Amino acid sequence: MTHILLHRLSFLSLRKLLVLLTLLLALPAVGLIVYSGLDQRRNALQEGIAESRKLAYSLTSEQKNLTAAAQQLVTVLGQLPQVREHKAAAVDRILASVLALNPQYANIIITDPAGTVWASALPLVKPFSIANKRTFRNSMQTRQFSSGEYIVGQISTKSTIGFSSPVLDEKGTVTAVIAVNLNFDHFNVLFDQSGLPKGATFTITDYNGVIIDRNLNPEGFIGKKFNSGLFMKMVSGPEEDSFVDVGLTGDRQIISYAKLRLRNEAFPYLYVKAAIPLQATLDKAVQKQYYNMAFLSLFLLATILLALFIGKHCFVDRIATLQQASHRLAAGDLRTKVSACLQGGELGDLAQTFDQMASQLADREKAVRESEARFRSALENAPIGMAIVSLNGGFLRVNHALCGVLGYEQEELEALTFADVIHPDDLSLDIPNAKRLLEGEISAYTAERRCITRSREMVWVQLTASALKNDESAPGYFIVQMEDITDRKKVEKEREGLIEELQEALCDVKTLSGLLPICASCKKIRDDKGHWNQLETYIIKHSGAMFSYRICPECQVSHRDDRADDE
Repeated sequence: MTHILLHRLSFLSLRKLLVLLTLLLALPAVGLIVYSGLDQRRNALQEGIAESRKLAYSLTSEQKNLTAAAQQLVTVLGQLPQVREHKAAAVDRILASVLALNPQYANIIITDPAGTVWASALPLVKPFSIANKRTFRNSMQTRQFSSGEYIVGQISTKSTIGFSSPVLDEKGTVTAVIAVNLNFDHFNVLFDQSGLPKGATFTITDYNGVIIDRNLNPEGFIGKKFNSGLFMKMVSGPEEDSFVDVGLTGDRQIISYAKLRLRNEAFPYLYVKAAIPLQATLDKAVQKQYYNMAFLSLFLLATILLALFIGKHCFVDRIATLQQASHRLAAGDLRTKVSACLQGGELGDLAQTFDQMASQLADREKAVRESEARFRSALENAPIGMAIVSLNGGFLRVNHALCGVLGYEQEELEALTFADVIHPDDLSLDIPNAKRLLEGEISAYTAERRCITRSREMVWVQLTASALKNDESAPGYFIVQMEDITDRKKVEKEREGLIEELQEALCDVKTLSGLLPICASCKKIRDDKGHWNQLETYIIKHSGAMFSYRICPECQVSHRDDRADDE
């Protein structure tokens, strides 16, 4: 993977590499700013939690104070003789004066043991009963100060929660129940003085999750059930807690809550929830992070421009000078020099190396030209035919001697291929040898071949071929020498004919020598196979002699005498 990445980076321009390096150097600063931003977000979140807790604590403390004050109030009222004697008119005046001095109460009422209201701080238009209210039932059952639930006061018409306490006589019998309803308007005043961010809310619910009071849009929430999931989270949670969750309006909020309960009651009678919009809390941290990022962007842009300026002056322009010099050198200008205008640093060293390379190339070019001149001279002035042949068999260059052997003009012959001038039957013999030359198995080979001249005549040549390598040490072309041996082949052919005739003549010469076994009686001769032959037959077979039969004079005399005797 690293090799592939480095390979791709090597194709980038120097300017892009400088920008990339600058960005890489800026990465730690970016990481630091991002980390700082995240840390600020965490701090802002903790500050938001602390503020929401502070608000929840303030509301809870205020509610505890109100509850304690209400408990003291009903206790004192229960000791008044007017209350114990059920003097309604006197009690109404007392309750009205108390309510006037304590606006935190919505109303104060007193009922008989059956729950019927007989005294009220606010004018009582007609009697009514609270026997079905939770606070009355709990007071009658526990005979202690008890909490109630969300109600709308029948006289005050305010959303509230009530507290009540029984009035007992000397025998412990309930003679009356004093109930106090709270006025939650003072919570809004307390909230306005807290200086919390815009959009912060508090919500007060009863034990059953019904909203009693809310500072924002109270008409849309008071008297309705609290969010069941969020309410159950508070019910099942600890007495106090803070967390981030979706609020009543659907946005994410930092929520802190606290439970309120009376000592003699097992379940909380109120849940106080304070919420601060999460986005509003994080806005300052985000704004500061944006400021830091903007500052870094400007700094990074200035750094990139500075890097490009320095890179152009110290690298790009100097490398461009080297490139231009390289192009001139590639075009054949071996006198190119760059060290005078590129001095200092690694590029200065590279410029000196470039000048040395150009000088070496000039010397090598001179040596190559001299070598080529000698080779051309040797090729043109060679007494035998010579040719430079490409790997695919085409004539690249031929000398005059070869043109004379094959009868072509130089331009004509250089337009042909090796296969055009070699006899077809001999061409197949050169293909394996050419392959061996290319593979390096042999350095050269020599063979006698038949060639076809321009006039379609056949001439014999002694062919010598070798492969020459190029600058990459690979076979580049063939050097072929062709010496005309047609006359020599004619002489050899005549000599071979003469030898053949002599051999035939020798075969006809037959002589007899050595010891011949001959029969002393019949005069037969034994041959090499052990057979006995007539004398005439053996001699005819083993010599060039022929026999003619005549009678010698002596035999004639003897023959006549024998005939005379017979007669």
